[in-house]
Amino acid sequence: MEENQYLLEMKGICKSFPRVIANDHIDLEIHKGRVHAIIGENGAGKSTLMNIIAGIYQPDAGRIFLNGTEISLKNSGDAVKHGIGMVFQEFMLFPGLSILENIILGCEPKKGLFLDKKKAEGKIKGICKMYHFHIPLNSLVEKVPVAVLQQVEIVKLLYKDANIIILDEPTSVLTPQSVQGLFSAIRQLIAKGKTVLLITHKLQEVMEIADEITVLKSGKVSGKISKKDASEAVLSKMMFGSEINLKMLKEEKPIGNVLLEVNHLSLYTKNHIPVIQDANFSIRSGEIVGIAGIAGSGQRELAESLIGLYAFSQRGEILFEGRDILSLPVGKRREQGIAYVAQNRKTIGTCGQSSIWENIFMGFPLQKEFRNQILLHKEKVEEKCQQIIQDYSVKALDLNAPISTLSGGNIQKLLVGREFTQGKKLLIIEDPTRGIDMGAVAFIWKRILDLAASGVAILLISHELNELRELSDRILVLCNGSLLEPEDSKELKEEELGLWMLGGNKNEER
Repeated sequence: MEENQYLLEMKGICKSFPRVIANDHIDLEIHKGRVHAIIGENGAGKSTLMNIIAGIYQPDAGRIFLNGTEISLKNSGDAVKHGIGMVFQEFMLFPGLSILENIILGCEPKKGLFLDKKKAEGKIKGICKMYHFHIPLNSLVEKVPVAVLQQVEIVKLLYKDANIIILDEPTSVLTPQSVQGLFSAIRQLIAKGKTVLLITHKLQEVMEIADEITVLKSGKVSGKISKKDASEAVLSKMMFGSEINLKMLKEEKPIGNVLLEVNHLSLYTKNHIPVIQDANFSIRSGEIVGIAGIAGSGQRELAESLIGLYAFSQRGEILFEGRDILSLPVGKRREQGIAYVAQNRKTIGTCGQSSIWENIFMGFPLQKEFRNQILLHKEKVEEKCQQIIQDYSVKALDLNAPISTLSGGNIQKLLVGREFTQGKKLLIIEDPTRGIDMGAVAFIWKRILDLAASGVAILLISHELNELRELSDRILVLCNGSLLEPEDSKELKEEELGLWMLGGNKNEER
């Protein structure tokens, strides 16, 4: 291949959805054997462009070339045939199947009429050896940590002979140690001649792993730069027009009385397996308590138990303003003054087929100011919705459009805005800045600090350790079902918190 020959080239790519131009005449050039980062603020068109490369979407206009030859990608199967695969932010794995079964699904080798499991296992073990992956092939997907699942998704693509691997926000739920493990795997892929396209909002990671960087803004390419010419400040300016500072200046604030107290809380699965055992903690008015833990350590279950969504067996006490609310349904807990930003914005936080205004308005109907006798006061509803859209910089052109027409980052901002503006006493927040750009991160962090300063108690559950360290007054750690409180948790470095999350320190169990 000539030095200036591109492995993959996109010319004049256009893609529109109802009322939204996602990609507007985008040109993209990808060299073989390099890591190419695609960055940009929410709604810039990154995921749409990658979905076109992966065959999920078809462009309205434009051409795609692979090794100089024009190709047509009518579906994901076409992309696979051309050696292109994508690891999505939310893994496409079946929890009830083994890792081996997930990897070979759809590409099962046969021996006569039967599955040739031995041949499949041999090929997968060869891939794992070549790229230094350590994967328990016979374990169920639901039994292994998220860092391993990340590797499983990559091996699944390599098993299908992918040469171009697209990673969508791959570090969003990884510990610092797991991030370095992933980067090591990416470097192995590049060393073997593979090519990686990386979507991320984390500029420090771009600077560490990327060779080339393309910046998208409002559906267009706003800049291209190599790592040797880039810096976080330069990239921030290319994305937003100015440098974004993610260092928060926390002012001293009064901490009030205990608002939430959890005593001896234990949660169990439907098969009576303990998820959380004997957890004890409290939150005071105006206090931000952070909870760290590797994905799947019980964070979601804890949040669901506190808001009233947990469906299985639970024991202990959840006292809110001194009253045990363990048996109260969700609606009653919200009436008491509890708000909830769910990590799963698609199935719990929002209703995909409902309109944007209906999703924003969830939780407000009980407030009298929005009712005109028995009917909704439509003007006040629309005014409230527009205020949240404006205040939280949500890119939404039509309130009546389904919320599914928005990008994931804009849905996240809308969800956060809805819950933050309801005047509750306690906010339970899971990953409030997941998948959103730096500008929106800084804005939401400031809102969290402002709410705490006004006396709102906040439980912040996050996989972003920097987020926990910047915002929290105290940090607790969930590890193997136990809730731990490291001494001087705010002073711990991210790597040290990562060790607590992995079970490296357990001398301060609560």
